[in-house]
Amino acid sequence: MESLLLPQEKFNEKRAGSLVGTITAVSEYLRLLYALIGKCRDSSRSGTSQGFSANSPYGICTSCNGTETVIDIDPARMIASELSLKHGAVLLWAGTICAPVFKIKALAKMIGIDYEKPLAEQDRRFMDILLYGYKNDPVSYVYKKKQATSFYRGCVADLRYMRDAGTKSKGNLRAIRFFSKQVQCAACNGSKMAPEIIATTIQGQSIVDTLRLPIQELLLFIRGLPHSLDVHELKVSSQVKDEIELRLVYLNKIGLKSLMIHEGDKA
Repeated sequence: MESLLLPQEKFNEKRAGSLVGTITAVSEYLRLLYALIGKCRDSSRSGTSQGFSANSPYGICTSCNGTETVIDIDPARMIASELSLKHGAVLLWAGTICAPVFKIKALAKMIGIDYEKPLAEQDRRFMDILLYGYKNDPVSYVYKKKQATSFYRGCVADLRYMRDAGTKSKGNLRAIRFFSKQVQCAACNGSKMAPEIIATTIQGQSIVDTLRLPIQELLLFIRGLPHSLDVHELKVSSQVKDEIELRLVYLNKIGLKSLMIHEGDKA
């Protein structure tokens, strides 16, 4: 673990240097602290200490490559609720005569959607079903004079399937571009960290949790650590804990009590 120690001199508030540098150092030392004494709450995952090395590329969310966002399908654009199904409310298939159109018509009859009435004037759950699918029963429909029966998986899943299958159809690619937007990465919830990193905890708190504590609360968390650590954990983490505490005391002292090291939605 000695190789994980960060090459930084001991903090001195009289020459604290860049404020951003001080805040960033807290984040780096927290990663090191989790590498030294973190416990994985998911027994199916292997050790993650190297993932917390501040100078290591490991531990970054592979879904978004550490950017917090990904390009994904935007459900909000896929239903024109002011239209009826007859007039193309499901925009993905509007104006086409492909199999999903016939399946949706059969689905509407099966679950009670009025095919000729605007969706905005009907039960809100119908729009959710059209977007995300209907799992209760399979839908029977006729397409090109052939009987077919299958579950309706929803237009969001339909478009994702085409995208992930590597469709070459110009029409499909145009639809994928139109219905996509940049969204927060679902794999890391905007934390930029891999799931195995998020699964590692100290006192039940993941590093994402601690990075989103206000400075004042984070200081209390760090100061309370010695009461929950065993002799070995105290020995290997005391230096890192002290470095974090020195910086947090300084940040708290100058008035940054409510600042979070990393803001964002809870993971």
